[in-house]
Amino acid sequence: MTRGDEMLGDLEVSRGYQQNAAYWERIVRQRLDKFQTEVTDVALLDLIGDPESVCVLDAGCGEGYFTRELIARGAAHVHGVDTCAELIVAAREHPESGDRRAEYHRADVADLPLPDSSVDVVVANRLPHGIADPAKRFVEFRRVLQPAGRLIVLSMHPCFYAARTDREGIGFASTIDDYFGVRTVQQRFDVAGLTSPAESFQQFYSLEEHIGMITAAGFVITNLREPRPSAEQRQSDEFWATNFTRPLFMLLECTPMAAR
Repeated sequence: MTRGDEMLGDLEVSRGYQQNAAYWERIVRQRLDKFQTEVTDVALLDLIGDPESVCVLDAGCGEGYFTRELIARGAAHVHGVDTCAELIVAAREHPESGDRRAEYHRADVADLPLPDSSVDVVVANRLPHGIADPAKRFVEFRRVLQPAGRLIVLSMHPCFYAARTDREGIGFASTIDDYFGVRTVQQRFDVAGLTSPAESFQQFYSLEEHIGMITAAGFVITNLREPRPSAEQRQSDEFWATNFTRPLFMLLECTPMAAR
């Protein structure tokens, strides 16, 4: 195995993304994921605000769609970082890859190839937790951020995910030990009737530990939102009645402590 072929990041997480790379490229580029297109992207872009003239790190950029969106909205430069070689190639080869203002790096978000204090905003968009050292990425985010920068973290909701031994889906933590322990979810995704070829691997932590990783890295939380379909969306589209029955997402805005 050459250096370029070496799997980066946590093996279980990276392997799942590698095996599902073509699947996610199709889902994203055909805009098949209603959670993304109608809920999470809307919330993310609202919290980020106008990115004009801003330098952004898109941590866990996948095939680059959010990097392209930020460039289209006027960002000065966006660094897309992902461990998956196939997704980075897809991002670079997209016909609207972002010209010279977009730069795609195959790297681990816990070991960023960026200088200290070099970006204005870090966006972590549904980025799975690390396994070996889940807090390390937040230390890196703090390192590369300008003193007055912002960290925007959209995650699956830490309070409503639990390990499922049958791997048939995701449910509530059934016991106190489940919730306060490390909860593991392995599942195939089903989006618009298309099932991912391989399982993904994720770990979840209690809200206390989840936020503790961020604050221990030197951040304070300045905004917390729980993205969800609006009342109008729920009334007009029955999809939400069966697919959004509990809080699924948590969105945090954080700033470095020294900036306060």
